[in-house]
Amino acid sequence: MGRRRRLPRPGRRDLLVLVELEMRRADPANNTVKLLRSLETGGLDEDDTVVVCQAFSAYYDLATGGVSTKRENAAFVGRLAADAFDRVTFHAVEFPVEPPKRGASWPDAWPDALATTVDAVIEATP
Repeated sequence: MGRRRRLPRPGRRDLLVLVELEMRRADPANNTVKLLRSLETGGLDEDDTVVVCQAFSAYYDLATGGVSTKRENAAFVGRLAADAFDRVTFHAVEFPVEPPKRGASWPDAWPDALATTVDAVIEATP
C-alpha cells in the first residue's frame, strides 16, 4: 500500500484511513493482498478502525460499460479483508479520469476527478 503517513485528527487516534490510487496497474489486487497480510500479521493493530479506499482511474472502465475484471478482483479481495476483520471497511471508489500515458499531459478534468475521489473517501470515513 505504498507510503504510509499519519495525519493528525483531533480527538481521534484510533482511526487509520488508507487510500490506494490505482492508475493503470496490471494487477491492482496485489495491493489489497498486501493489506490482508499486514492485518493478519498485526501490522495495523494500533488502530481500532481501518478504512481502506482503493481508488480506480477510468483506465479500469470498459468501453461497453462496467469495469474490468482486474478492478473487480481487487475489490473482491478488499471485501474479503473487510469481512475477515470486524474493524476494517473497504470501499472501491472512482478516480474518474483516464491517466496519461508516459510523457503525456494530464487532462484538464483531473482536478475535478480528484475532488470526486476525495469526497468519496470522506464519505467512507466514520
